[in-house]
Amino acid sequence: MSTYHYPRDRYALLLLVVLIVMAIARIFPTYSVFTATADEPFHIGAGMEWLDKGTYRYELQHPPLARIAVAFGPYLSGIRSHSLGHAYDEGNAILFSNDKYFSNLRLARLGTLPFFVLGCIVVWSWARRWFGTPTACFAVFIFTFLPPILGNGALATLDMACSATVAAALYGFMRWIEEPSWRTSLLLGVAAGTALLSKFSSLAFLGVCFVGVLVYRAFTSRKLSQTVFKSRVGQIGVAAVVTFLLLWAGYRFTTESLVIKRGGKILTSAQFETPLLRHAFAILETPIPLGEMTSGIRSVYKHNKFGHDSYLLGEFRSTGWWYFFPVVLSVKTPIGFLVLMIAGIAVIVSRRNDYSWQQKMTMLFPILILLLCMTSRINLGIRHVLPVYPLLSILSGYALAFSTVDLRRLSLAIPAVLLAAWGAIASIAAHPDYLAYFNEFASGHPERILAESDLDWGQDLHRLADRLKSLGVKEVAISYFGSAPLDRVGLPPYRDLSPTTPTSGYVAISVHNLVLLNAQNGSFAWLKDHTPIEKIGKSIYLYRIPASTSIRTNDALGFSRWGEL
Repeated sequence: MSTYHYPRDRYALLLLVVLIVMAIARIFPTYSVFTATADEPFHIGAGMEWLDKGTYRYELQHPPLARIAVAFGPYLSGIRSHSLGHAYDEGNAILFSNDKYFSNLRLARLGTLPFFVLGCIVVWSWARRWFGTPTACFAVFIFTFLPPILGNGALATLDMACSATVAAALYGFMRWIEEPSWRTSLLLGVAAGTALLSKFSSLAFLGVCFVGVLVYRAFTSRKLSQTVFKSRVGQIGVAAVVTFLLLWAGYRFTTESLVIKRGGKILTSAQFETPLLRHAFAILETPIPLGEMTSGIRSVYKHNKFGHDSYLLGEFRSTGWWYFFPVVLSVKTPIGFLVLMIAGIAVIVSRRNDYSWQQKMTMLFPILILLLCMTSRINLGIRHVLPVYPLLSILSGYALAFSTVDLRRLSLAIPAVLLAAWGAIASIAAHPDYLAYFNEFASGHPERILAESDLDWGQDLHRLADRLKSLGVKEVAISYFGSAPLDRVGLPPYRDLSPTTPTSGYVAISVHNLVLLNAQNGSFAWLKDHTPIEKIGKSIYLYRIPASTSIRTNDALGFSRWGEL
């Protein structure tokens, strides 16, 4: 399949820079609008421990790279570890240091920005190399207008780092298969190591995609299947060594013995009378490189085995749904971009004999990642499948290029441009609430579908405090989902909102608690008889409940009763 190239790529590169700058200009103002989401203090605290104390003990379920990045800004500003017992407390202490909460939070969130830029560069490089310059321009345009990318790219969390580095590692692997050399082997090792240091889910993502490439090439290229493990052993070794050294450096070249538990107790070699078992456990007790990483991966495995509390379509589960991520993708992606993505896939499938294996892999990779995620019992939002977006952006960009570059397809150009404009306008209209964006399929009542980090991650607490101050509220009953300390954000005197006992006066409740806890155990059912007077941001409902027991069913703002949400 031939690709399109502009004769003057310098203008295309200029467009790349402009699109990145425009996206950063949209991200930056959000830093001082939203309270730290539930997980941000934890990541900041863990990263500061690595930087300041040279240890990494708060939690091993996630690797350190992205956490180091988000703690680096506060560290450079002079903030140091408070040596608190829990990462949440540590992170909040860092954020409230010197009474500069939003300044410190901004410094932390800036640590995610390099990963966002990396993601843009990978999308550009991938699309330009295998689809042409017009596709690269359109793909970066779409990528930088995706609300899930802008929303997660603005937070001091791990998901943007995972998305960008997984895409970079897949690009590196494709380049190595395409042009095997010591240089591409080195680049592959660096990219793979960086991805594995960003989030452990990248191990599964890369594994399934690497296998997918090798299986496809084995069936379509006899040359590769006969020589890849013979002539490239040295290059594979270089990539593996570089990956290992980078990972070990990420854990400060520490060694640690593996820990095996039974019944909550740590097993040791001394507990066994059989010599064989005693010697086997003695070997496990020997400190080894990347012992912390091994323990972290085991922790992720156990987490997935037991699941995590989640909510979908009005139902509560702790073991997830196989269709969770397809539903999330369908409601969290602008419809115009969704249609372009489907069109891009349809073009490649319908004319598959005209396309290279690299172009086919661009289509296959996000499908493999999505299928893998559909087996997960941890269903917490679009952020867990964020690595599909760089590749879906390329497919959407290709559909746009396919429709507009060739004048013979003029009948396709107008609808394609309108779809792209629809997606861009939806993204602009969402500002600054990219994190809680839902497309037209679900924007009316998103809480009917999702209530976790896709909608409510505790981000609107400061907005609530400002609104209560403007209303002159003297006291509020509150049920907040998040990790921010309520006594330090400027709230009026407050009390905990009872999930079972009705109260009067001003009541504020996070959407997460309102719908997920009710679906779980019936909590806050008494609020069904009342209607919020307004929504704070996208994630907190504010009520004013009269002392009488009268039931209000509607109001001037047009809210439905909570029981009908």
